Amino acid sequence: MTYKIALNYTDYLNLSINKKKLMLAVGKKMGGSKAFMSYSQDNRSLKDVWIDQGGAFVKVEGLKATEAPDITVWNSANLVLSPKAFDLLHDELNSDGEFLPITINGSNSYVFNCLNVVEVDPSASEADIVNGLWMGIKKLGFSEGDVSSNLIFKTSFDRCSALYCGEAFRTLIEKHQLTGLLFLKDLVNDF
Repeated sequence: MTYKIALNYTDYLNLSINKKKLMLAVGKKMGGSKAFMSYSQDNRSLKDVWIDQGGAFVKVEGLKATEAPDITVWNSANLVLSPKAFDLLHDELNSDGEFLPITINGSNSYVFNCLNVVEVDPSASEADIVNGLWMGIKKLGFSEGDVSSNLIFKTSFDRCSALYCGEAFRTLIEKHQLTGLLFLKDLVNDF
């Protein structure tokens, strides 16, 4: 089974990082803010240019959540790990990306920038193309072999705009009782 990894925004506080401030600081070191805005799509490492700009977990109006998650999704294709989640997952995730330090609510947390890209199964995937322009994806699928041999990954088919995993990562999160993520069977829609 393949899952799209999503944040549980209704049951936990939501992460707020000033993306403009981060873009200006990190983008300057990358050669401009446009380079920062496309780092995930280009599957670029941020390790040598990263600057901790901090962040906070915030309450969303209308939701009752009061607890910060152990792990969440940020900027669609990154995870943010609490110190607890980092300690439990670092060794398993290390080969699939890089950990970038970030201070959240005064705590030393980490952004996980996934650098592992897997190609889709072309017979199970279809892009949404209108008048020659890419609008998104209509359907998405991966070979079971690729899913089972990769703990967590992105795909260039959706411009590296989301994170995917198989049973191994979902089981790891559940085994360690880490909060904050949803595992969606619908790989195309966000919720």
